[in-house]
Formats: sequence, C-alpha cells, structure tokens
Amino acid sequence: MYHTSVLLDEAVQALQIKTNGIYIDGTLGAGGHSKAILESDESIKLYAFDQDEEAIQYASNRLDPFKDRITIIRDNFVNMRTRLALNRVSSVDGILCDLGVSSRHLDSGVRGFSFQEDYPLDMRMDQSAKLTAEDVVNNASEEELVRIIREYGEEKQAYRIVQEILSVRASKPIKTTGELSAIIENVVKANPKFVVKSKARVFQALRIHVNDELGVLKKMLVDAVNILNPGGALVIITFHSLEDKLVKDFFKYEEKECLCPSTFPECRCDKVSRLKILTKKPIVACEQELNENRRSRSAKLRVAIKRRWGSDESN
Repeated sequence: MYHTSVLLDEAVQALQIKTNGIYIDGTLGAGGHSKAILESDESIKLYAFDQDEEAIQYASNRLDPFKDRITIIRDNFVNMRTRLALNRVSSVDGILCDLGVSSRHLDSGVRGFSFQEDYPLDMRMDQSAKLTAEDVVNNASEEELVRIIREYGEEKQAYRIVQEILSVRASKPIKTTGELSAIIENVVKANPKFVVKSKARVFQALRIHVNDELGVLKKMLVDAVNILNPGGALVIITFHSLEDKLVKDFFKYEEKECLCPSTFPECRCDKVSRLKILTKKPIVACEQELNENRRSRSAKLRVAIKRRWGSDESN
C-alpha cells in the first residue's frame, strides 16, 4: 500500500492556488497531493513528476478523472525545468515536493529499501538507473563507505560497521538486505536499543547515495526558484534532518539581500533577495495526524514565496 499523504491540507493551502494557475507536484507517488491540488480549483493545470513506473501506473488510474488537466512525466524532478520546456511551459505558479520515501517501498521490501525483510540490495528509485546498493556495498572503498554512512546516515558506528562489511565481502558478495542487516546487528548487538536505529541510518545513507538525493534536491531548488512566477509558492516536505537543513539553508540564502561582511560600509555583492520565507519554523503534523499516520512524525513543511520585483507585496 502507498502511504496517506502527509500534511495534505497544509501543503495544498501553502500553494495559495490561483485561478488558471500552473502547478507542479515534483513527487507524484500515489497521487494524494496531486489529487488534492486538482480538486482545489477546476481551472488549474498540473504537471506531476515521478521516476517510478509502478507509482505512475497507480497514480494515473487514481487521477484518471483529472486527465485533461494533469500531465504526468516519468523523470526525476532534477530535470523539471527541461521537461517543462519540452511541454512549452517556462514558468509556474507553485511547486510542491514531498520528499518522503513511499510506504509501499518501505513496507514491501521488494526494492531493497527496508531492513525488515530479505530482498536484493537494490534501493533504486528509478529502476533504469545502473547503480544499486549492492554495487556500493561490495565495490566502494573503505573511505567512501565510511563517508557515506557517516555523512548521509549520521551513524556514529560507521567505521566499525564498514570494517565488518569489508570482512564479510572479502569472502563473498553481500547481496541482500538481510545479509547487510545481520552485519549491522553483529556490530551494534551489545546495545540492543540502538540496533534498529543503526540499521535505519545505514539503509538511509545507502538510499541517499544510490539516488543522489541531496544532489538532485539542491539542483531542483535552484531551478524551482528560476521558474516560479512572482508570488508563486515553493512548498517542500522533508523527512530527515539532512534534507530539512538543506532546504532551510537554501531558503535563508535566497531571502538574504546582502552577503557582504558587516564591516563593509556599503553593499558590494549585488545579491538579490528572491524569496520570502513564510515558515520561520517548519509546519509539523497535528496531534490527530500523528495518531493516524505514524510516518508523519518526522515530516517538516517549509514554505517560501518568490518575491515580486520592485514591489513590497511579498516583503
């Protein structure tokens, strides 16, 4: 099953839907956010992106009643600007991206995202991509594996876990999630309460690396600001601290009017403020949603509006 869309009402409201507007759902998934956006105003047009063919098939059936107003594009949102240009769209009125991994992927385990079951070490969001988690675990150098697990998983036992990986793969390839899970457990078993957390961190780190999640997020954010119309909203839902920090820092940078040191008597950097942050603190799930949807616990929603040049309207 696909998960219930997190912060659904809050995200759609944050888009500030305009009549005859053009909007983007950068992470289609099961189509929950897209459906709510399309239902909010019968005059709008929506472009939705996803690189997972299974998700697209599911969402396409769900969104069939809106087929005249939605265009679904099978691609990573990193290519958003190019793919929109091919559809003769140069600017949009709002962009929503829900960065959470599909519950279907986590719960079924078939694609290798979960440590709960034993399946091939895959972790590719796009099944046409070449790099898999198995490739990384068995071929990356010691230094690279430590960096990946420490940087993307924030796992304190990264070095010890990598040493165990190196020891095991020296005699046979590590091919399944169960085998990797056992390796992690063997390292941290002295602290049972940390076992699940360590597994989650290592699997997260590999998933982020395999899909270059932070790299594509950085590029998407830059392109998003460039294609937003003045007054358009950029709405991002994150699920872990690395994503959230990246989005928060990007918003802050784009809101700044000057980067010069405070010792300069006047601005010399020509920095222009392009965004106004509407969420000084991220929006989080209410108590009811927390009780109904456990995946909402780590969700954080941040919103920024593109400034109108020469106007105080968004200042």
